Amino acid sequence: MMTGMASSFSGEITRLAGEKLIPLLLMGAATAFILGVGMTVTAAYILLAIVLAPALIGLGLDPIAVHLFILYWGMISFITPPVALGAFAAASLAGATPMRTGFEAMRLGSVIYFLPFFFVLNPALVLHGDAITILLEVGSAIVGIVLIASGLQGHLVLLGSFSTDIRSMAARIVLIAGGLALAYPEMASNIAGLAALPAAAILRRQSSD
Repeated sequence: MMTGMASSFSGEITRLAGEKLIPLLLMGAATAFILGVGMTVTAAYILLAIVLAPALIGLGLDPIAVHLFILYWGMISFITPPVALGAFAAASLAGATPMRTGFEAMRLGSVIYFLPFFFVLNPALVLHGDAITILLEVGSAIVGIVLIASGLQGHLVLLGSFSTDIRSMAARIVLIAGGLALAYPEMASNIAGLAALPAAAILRRQSSD
């Protein structure tokens, strides 16, 4: 019965996504998140590994990356309001406001919403490939994560904090876009991602003048 359900669900979600990678990943992320809301991480992962992983692997994605993708998205609800079970438990221990703690956890852990996509789009991040490729891709992904986190948090090492004016907001958007470009396994996107750093620095300097 479970095998039949898995086959049916995989076929249906692939059909709805039109066999296109990005829509399928977004639908898979939403499915994993919803199931993770009402289930423990282990239970959600086991179910998703049966019903969702075949659809993603069927598009030629790396199996290990796919399983990391569904595992991450299955547990993201633990820091995402209004559920945020992990954050609410921490709030009760700290005597803090649960919902405020949940949003703070979401803000501090914002990079985790992007990280699962990096895994499936770039198998080198799960150590599949030659040593040089792995080193280059992991290095660019680390820089990309730093840029994304800096853009989301409004602070970049050596540049300091960003204000709330238009140029600073533009600089933060540039950093996020650059971080996403660095995580994509293409030389052109990596160059564009690196260019985001000086561009953001210029915008930030103009903002402070």
